[in-house]
Amino acid sequence: MSQMTKEELNQRTKEIVDFLSAKNEEAKMAGIDQHGHFYTSVAFTLGSLIGFDLKPEGYGPIIATVIESLTDGLQTAAQGKGVNGTFIKIVRD
Repeated sequence: MSQMTKEELNQRTKEIVDFLSAKNEEAKMAGIDQHGHFYTSVAFTLGSLIGFDLKPEGYGPIIATVIESLTDGLQTAAQGKGVNGTFIKIVRD
């Protein structure tokens, strides 16, 4: 499998973000229940893809990466909104 260039990676990421952002806006307009369902559906879908695609020894590393990315995204968004707070990451050896 060949490596994607940074430009290709950014374009694919943008496509995913644009799609999910549009669906998020639709869910927000539909109400709090639909908005919550949107987030749980996205999380379930990601978990399912990971579960089907990886060998058992890959679960730990990818789950750690996904959780780190999730918290980094939450931290970035919170800071962008002016929320004073920091997520603390606890790492177990």
